[in-house]
Amino acid sequence: MKGLITSLFLSAALSIALPSLSLAHTARQSSPTSKRELHIRNSTGASYTTDDVGYDDIANLEKRDGTKLSAVSLPLLKNEQLANALSDTYDYDYDLWVNDFNQIRAKNIDAVALNVGRDYWEWARVQDAYNAAAAVGIDVFFSFDYTSFDCSVDETVNWVNTFSGSPAQFKVDGRPMVSSFSGDCLGPGGWQAVRDRTGGFLMPFIYNIDYQQLRRGASYGFLDSWQCWGCAWPQGDQDKTTQDDQYYMDILGPGRYAATVSGWFFTHYNYKNFYLRGDAWLFLTRWEELISMRDQLRFVEVLTWNDFGESHYLNSGPPTAGSQPYGTTWTNGYPHDAFFDLINYYIEAFKTGTYPAITRDTIYFWSRPHPAGINANNDGLSRPQGWDWASDTLWVAVFCSSTCSVTLQVGSYSQDFNNLSYGVNKISLPLNAFGSVTVKMRKNGQEVINYTPSDFQYRGWTDQYNFNAYVGSASASGSI
Repeated sequence: MKGLITSLFLSAALSIALPSLSLAHTARQSSPTSKRELHIRNSTGASYTTDDVGYDDIANLEKRDGTKLSAVSLPLLKNEQLANALSDTYDYDYDLWVNDFNQIRAKNIDAVALNVGRDYWEWARVQDAYNAAAAVGIDVFFSFDYTSFDCSVDETVNWVNTFSGSPAQFKVDGRPMVSSFSGDCLGPGGWQAVRDRTGGFLMPFIYNIDYQQLRRGASYGFLDSWQCWGCAWPQGDQDKTTQDDQYYMDILGPGRYAATVSGWFFTHYNYKNFYLRGDAWLFLTRWEELISMRDQLRFVEVLTWNDFGESHYLNSGPPTAGSQPYGTTWTNGYPHDAFFDLINYYIEAFKTGTYPAITRDTIYFWSRPHPAGINANNDGLSRPQGWDWASDTLWVAVFCSSTCSVTLQVGSYSQDFNNLSYGVNKISLPLNAFGSVTVKMRKNGQEVINYTPSDFQYRGWTDQYNFNAYVGSASASGSI
């Protein structure tokens, strides 16, 4: 069996993180640092985090950061700024948890990572989450965000041991999964104590360390697994590759590396303002990379279910006013649930080694709302770091159950793509005009899809910079 975890931010194997949900670890929204999950490797091979460098160094970043499991992350933390006692699940109740878990469970995801911090209200949200997960029939586990959660072995052990008896507790080899974002503050001795006192299966994302110490026999060699949170995205103006994955797999050895996948990343606060390149069908190509490595992977984490502050959510958007950090202006009206819809295809391939048959003709498409290089009319912040990595392009994935032809149109500019073959066809359209987006499909001389979303247009102006993506889809009726 292969496992997928989702993170609820609260963050994957698909992982879900509590106050934020992520699919096995999402970007933690509680930390004010800008690129804490990314790493730079210098010419000597040593690694260090971007907390030690300025925004100008982002172009030099390189990600280093049995059973196959998938998870999704749900962050609980909603403190984009620590002064704001908010969270992506701050105003969640039992019914909202049930709704989220039902959507996630339908995707064949094995577990949800609850990303927890130190806020007083999180314990009650966790209780609701565990109860709702048990009712729905999906597993959950903790991902401790040590940029917020107290750096305390005792507190960590207390949380794990209190909930590990729940029927919803995700276990690996009979042991409760324990994950993290950060955690170098505990040191090897602290992590060993957590393992000894909880019996936990440890899969943290620890940075600010010498990664050679993750080798068996070294100081962190007892860890059961280690997750590379930042390996889900390119860290520069290039396509995503598996170079960073291979780097860490070589250190960790067979079965200990936990990979991540995500479709987007953009954040625009005064303390972190950057974009990571989501071009070239990142979400699809990253899945294809992981499927090609499936024999070397036990866990994949999907980032994330509900990290709205960093734009890597996989749902339709914030369910309540309190579901995103204060000052988040780029998520309302920008659904990502079409990304979530298409992952069924890739999850089955990851778990079984065989891509499933395509029986439904569907066009998935996504675009940013304005050209990368324009000046915003009324934004107190500059363009995000990495803005010039973004291509002004409509990205499209066409799932054809048999030969089909597609027309893409934005404003007055259109292009035909004839005789696309059975399978997943990646096509794109340069954004050479402004206006509505229309996607059409023809099969056997009949138009089976003609769709124009009424709530999105590509415009030549913006009041505030928005490098988030509008993600949509349209399917042919009767092609099920």
